[in-house]
Order: sequence, then C-alpha cells, then structure tokens
Amino acid sequence: MRQSAIRISESYLVAEEQRAVLGQARHRYGDSQLSPDEIGGHFDYSDWRGRSVSQQNFLGRWTILYFGYSRCNGSCRTVAPMIAQAADELRGKGYPAKAVFVDIETQRVGPARMISGDGVEHGEHSNWPMRFAMSRLYAEQGGKLEVMSGNRAQLARATAGFHVLREHVPPRLNEKAVSINHSSIVYVLGLDTFVAAYGYHDMTRNDLTSLVQQLAAAERKKIDYSAVRNRYISGACGNEAA
Repeated sequence: MRQSAIRISESYLVAEEQRAVLGQARHRYGDSQLSPDEIGGHFDYSDWRGRSVSQQNFLGRWTILYFGYSRCNGSCRTVAPMIAQAADELRGKGYPAKAVFVDIETQRVGPARMISGDGVEHGEHSNWPMRFAMSRLYAEQGGKLEVMSGNRAQLARATAGFHVLREHVPPRLNEKAVSINHSSIVYVLGLDTFVAAYGYHDMTRNDLTSLVQQLAAAERKKIDYSAVRNRYISGACGNEAA
C-alpha cells in the first residue's frame, strides 16, 4: 500500500483536490520534495548491450523511469517488475509506454570483460558482474524493461539532473565490500520527455497506470522551453513530441 506522496507537474491541469489526495503521505522519503518541474533533462545512456541511447528513445512515450542498481537486493528488486508490468498494462490499453531502469553503478559500460587488464578474473576493472546483472534483469522481465547505464560522466549528469542521491555505507548482512543507500524515486516522463510526475518505490502498478491515464487525459499549459532549458543542470531537457 502506498504511503508516500505523488507529485504532479504544474504544467498538467489537474484538480487541486486530486493533487491533495495524491500528495497525502504517511511516510516521507528524504528532506526535500522538489517540484517535478525542477528535475530531469538528461537522456544520454547506453543500454545493457552497450548501444547508445538518446532523447529520441524517450520522445512520444510515457516513460516510467527508475534509477537503481541491477545488483541491488532491496527496493530495486521490487520496483523493476512493478514498472515493467505497469508499462505493459498501459500498452495493452493503447497508451504508448515504456519502463526504463537506469543502473547507476559507476563501472565502465561496454562489451563485457570477464578478465581485467592485469589478468585477474573479475578484477577491479572488470565490468562483467554489472553487465551480467543488467542482462539478467532484462531477461527476468521478459524484455519488457529497458535496462540502461552509462559512463561516470553520463551518470553524474543524470543523477544530478534527476536529483538521485547515493552513498556507500559499510556492508549490511549478507553483502560484501560495501552497501549502497540510494533514493528510490519512480519518475513518469511525459510524451515530450519532461518529468510529468514522480512517486516512490511503494507505488503499486495500479497507482502508476491510473496516474499515467490521468495525466494523458489532462489539459496542458503552454511551456516556455527556453526557460526550462536554462533551469536544468545539463542536457537537452525536452521537446514537443513529434
């Protein structure tokens, strides 16, 4: 059951009563609750096969976006199937939709390398564990979840633009080396790639499908794209859908 708030962009003409209902929260994650209009703007990634991804891959679709770790055993394992199922259900109802999981583990993305340059298997410079986890996540969702990542610079811009928080902490039970705490936000991008709304990992599939249908039915204010571009940290922030 959802206990956190859902925030909707001010550019969507949604009744204040409905905003108030969605904004109710029994639990609050983090100290700041930014407006959806203050976040987003970066679309430069690589998919789990190593192929480049750009803003064109997001235009014209309702994108359910999540930043996490393919090797995570926490909320990521719950969110991944949920957003994949939500996007699949929306497509079945005639809405152009996709689910995207961006792995923010900062290892080199490229052809899988099982042995590092110094000949040590799974060594410090090997990206095999991460790439294997990404491909496994894709397979587990039957190809209904697009799994992406990027190099350090790409992920730094993405996490800054979408205000994704992450920190390394001492390993928890049954985890090795370090554990990673990270924000767990589910973003909904509109057809123009702007952030239309966001919630948290306790959202349900029904929460997401209902939200997208509500946004798709809402009228939209005219957007000053130049002002938004100036506000975003980096990247092409969004264009009108073709």
